[in-house]
Amino acid sequence: MPATASRSQGKGARGGGESATRRRAYQQAESLSFGDGSSRWLDTKFFIQVEHCGGTPASAAFSVRLEGDLYQKKAQALKQDLDQFFEGSIEVVLVEVPTLYALEVRVMRDKHHPRHGSAVFGEEACAQGAKTLFSKVASKKWPKIDDLCAQLQEFTRIPVSMRVLCTELPPGVEAAPIPGAENGMGDPLFPLENLTLKVFHSTGTEHRCSTDEEGRAMEVLFPGKFSCICDPGCHYDRLDPGEIEVPSLFRPLQLVLLAKMKKACSFEVVDHLDKPFRNFPLKITRRKRTLGAEPVELVTKGHGRVKGRLGVGLHIASYGGPEEFSPVEPLAHDLEVLDIDGQQSFRICVQRCRFLCEIALHTRFNEPARGCPFVVRSGRKRLQAHIAKGITSSTGMARVELPPGKLVFALEPEGESPYVPMQFELQVGETGDFEPRSHKVETKSVNVSLSLMTPYGEPAPFCDFELRACFRENGTLADEGGMSFCSDEQGQVLVALELLEPFVFSVKPSGSGSEYIPQDISFLTDRQSLTIVVVRSLLGKIAEDSVVFVVDTSGSMQAYLDDVTSAVNLALIQQFHKTGRRFNILTFTDYQVEFQDDLVDATPKNVEAAMQFCQHAQAGGISNLSAALRLAFAYKRAEAIYLITDGESDVTEDLLTQVQVQYLSHPMRPRLHTVGINCAPGGARNRGLQKLAQLTSGCFRAPCLEQDTGETLLPGVSKHDKVKGLDLMDAQFATTNQDTGDLLPRGGRPKDANAGDASSATTGEDSNAHADEGSETEELRPKVETMFRIVGFRVPPQ
Repeated sequence: MPATASRSQGKGARGGGESATRRRAYQQAESLSFGDGSSRWLDTKFFIQVEHCGGTPASAAFSVRLEGDLYQKKAQALKQDLDQFFEGSIEVVLVEVPTLYALEVRVMRDKHHPRHGSAVFGEEACAQGAKTLFSKVASKKWPKIDDLCAQLQEFTRIPVSMRVLCTELPPGVEAAPIPGAENGMGDPLFPLENLTLKVFHSTGTEHRCSTDEEGRAMEVLFPGKFSCICDPGCHYDRLDPGEIEVPSLFRPLQLVLLAKMKKACSFEVVDHLDKPFRNFPLKITRRKRTLGAEPVELVTKGHGRVKGRLGVGLHIASYGGPEEFSPVEPLAHDLEVLDIDGQQSFRICVQRCRFLCEIALHTRFNEPARGCPFVVRSGRKRLQAHIAKGITSSTGMARVELPPGKLVFALEPEGESPYVPMQFELQVGETGDFEPRSHKVETKSVNVSLSLMTPYGEPAPFCDFELRACFRENGTLADEGGMSFCSDEQGQVLVALELLEPFVFSVKPSGSGSEYIPQDISFLTDRQSLTIVVVRSLLGKIAEDSVVFVVDTSGSMQAYLDDVTSAVNLALIQQFHKTGRRFNILTFTDYQVEFQDDLVDATPKNVEAAMQFCQHAQAGGISNLSAALRLAFAYKRAEAIYLITDGESDVTEDLLTQVQVQYLSHPMRPRLHTVGINCAPGGARNRGLQKLAQLTSGCFRAPCLEQDTGETLLPGVSKHDKVKGLDLMDAQFATTNQDTGDLLPRGGRPKDANAGDASSATTGEDSNAHADEGSETEELRPKVETMFRIVGFRVPPQ
């Protein structure tokens, strides 16, 4: 965590503040239980006593004299190892004792040091409170230095309080200085809060601690010398003093450290052609490596420059990226950061052996070839070792560092990729220029499963449609018709498509009424499954010859009235005009308005009058569905009643009973077909209208119409127009992870082909298609006019 100066008022360097700090340190010392926990060790200096047998008389046996020499050598080796580990911070004293085969190591209080008189050893030392760490007589083994050092570290724990102050604050940090605290230059001192310190022993042991709001950090150490450094991620470089020594004294140690701010530096990296080297990974390490020091890693920006902070001293700048494909010759640039104020600038020149090449890969319709693996080799043989490799970006750019010469660029798509493997030659010049800068990528033809469904997620069975390519092979606009298909009872159909090629999905208008609204959708895909939303027509195909249209014109129908009247007019023209059929139209709110008092023949005059009647219909008021149905069932020649409503009227048990009675008492037993506009499946309105239809063996339809929100859209285009997973208002591109490796000839499968094995699938996440960045050349082609699924808009005249 970067260090920040404390925002609270720090206590002074003298007086009550220091007393409180000392009290806290002593409290922690008491909790640590110095030595073996007895009070005799507190505020006591100590040393290590190594007792060994020696002084064997000449009259002793030869073997005994040899053993005495061995014990002296072992004792000398122990002293040397302990002096080296604790770096002289704990005095090691050798004491010869008359006991045969004696070799013992103890921690002794300073008052029992031999310099004060005769040595205290053996049982007497134990009686005086010495801590015995090892006894050869008791263990029957020679001592191990690692075990001894571990015991000594545990026994000689010393609490160390380090207060870290600074004279410079990090950028954007404000704090109050410590009253009366100044450095030797008279600069005020600030406490550093949340500064992470690393404390290293010469053996490599690392301790970490963080400062509090007063800049203090507490750590438990053992006697020895330790290096203190700041966390590499903070604004500070070094501490003064940078090395501390913990004495062999059982007393809390208090230290004050001054943190030195790193120096602001700017670096400019240029190549041997004096061109800025952008995105260059710069690694800066200290020439004199210190324990715990970490290199600084920076990356240049587009102008080849980058800023950072370094500590004072000598550094080496080198290439910080992977060495396998390094774009530069080996680099070791010397830097010297001076202890001065102000920003220091450094210019680093590198010798390029590779140049950045950016090749734009696109299909013949300028769609980017995104996310495709590629390799660059020196020859066309696949077994040759590659010079570089990578994956194209979301904009279809292959960015790679390449050496000068004639190379081979190989696109190696994986099995699920829509692209066809290919190779082309790439020429890189001595000055970094390269050709070509863009290249066309071929795509596969595969079986694509189309799932047709309504806006409510229901399958759209037996939907006749056409698929046609927007362009011919030569890139010109195609004007010929496409291939015809029909979805199965699950709304599925299997077709063969050229991936990433624009196609138009068309539901064509019918002259005699159709189940689905005519619509055109242009799309392109790289996946093996697409879900396309098709919209059911309001009335569909009308089978009966004598029909009553009952239209709800209450206030809630205001948003749909134009579409409803248009649908009724279209049905009259396509399915009734000059057919000998009979019809009537009844609109209702809290009252009913009849087109005629009985059913009339569908003559041109009557059809025209009915269309004018519909044109003058206005929405308003509340709806009285019961009275409207009572009047509709009064037409004795009616074979069917088509109720068109938004379902805002409650379908009560009384209404169901009324309809059942009227249906059973009617001589023609007319079916009541209900059309619930925007009645989502599972809702109360949907269930109520379904019950009405089921009472008379009628059908229920739930077309989805969009309300008029007043927003300005393209003519005939709805803001909800989309292929599922393919937001056509933003982009017309889709991605997939499904296998597209089964190559097929271009073209479609006719509607009478076996599509029974087509499985239902939906597309994945939307993927935006952006123009290639950095591409200097772009093939000019005719633009594809986007067509969308129409929801809530009348079909424009053909």
